Amino acid sequence: MPIIGNLSEFPLPEVLILIGSRTGTLRLYDVPEFGIMDVDFSHGEIQAMQLGNQTVTASADLIAKLSEVVQTGTGMFEFRLHPVTSVLREAPVLVNRLVMSLVYHVDEQLKKRTSLSPDSWYIMETYQPEIWMEPELNVFFLLAQPYLISGVHLEELAQWLGLDVSQTHQKLNFLCQLGFVRSVDSTEIEKIRKGVNERQLSQKASQFQMAAEAADLIRRTGKLLKTLKDPTP
Repeated sequence: MPIIGNLSEFPLPEVLILIGSRTGTLRLYDVPEFGIMDVDFSHGEIQAMQLGNQTVTASADLIAKLSEVVQTGTGMFEFRLHPVTSVLREAPVLVNRLVMSLVYHVDEQLKKRTSLSPDSWYIMETYQPEIWMEPELNVFFLLAQPYLISGVHLEELAQWLGLDVSQTHQKLNFLCQLGFVRSVDSTEIEKIRKGVNERQLSQKASQFQMAAEAADLIRRTGKLLKTLKDPTP
């Protein structure tokens, strides 16, 4: 059976990760300003794209076209398993590397159109996707994780990691597009942190209760041992 979904709920990079090493055709449709796009995949590699009467095989063109789909954030997708024709090229276009290339390309386009927001908060997603990550970006993510768990402001994270704000912003955007991190506003951060604090208080209360019960048990045990040693009143 085909895999069908909405690109507003499942962004294209996530769909590509889902396809992984499967062989078949991904159809993209109802994307603003685009007709039907059929993209062939074979064993973890992208082969070609059919866009109307046009066949796109060059890596740069594939990335450019798919990046435009990512930026619209709307449309539908349908993936069907079936054999596809392989395209001969010097280097394969791997799906995992395609996802990273899309993220970088989209980020570059966004930087040209938008300025850095002074109120940028980020938090780690609950569920982490299983995808190859560029080594440098992976190191950044590992260093930032302790701060991202409960949410962190862009400028604070840059300061704690000793990095430039724009560089930190770029890497966080990459992580957002890959599904590891999401951007939130300050109101949501307050709610998240309040929930974390309440859970921590509840855990501490439980620990105090257990400690009190343990202390009481030790006292009663001590009295019992003393009675056994000296049964006379």
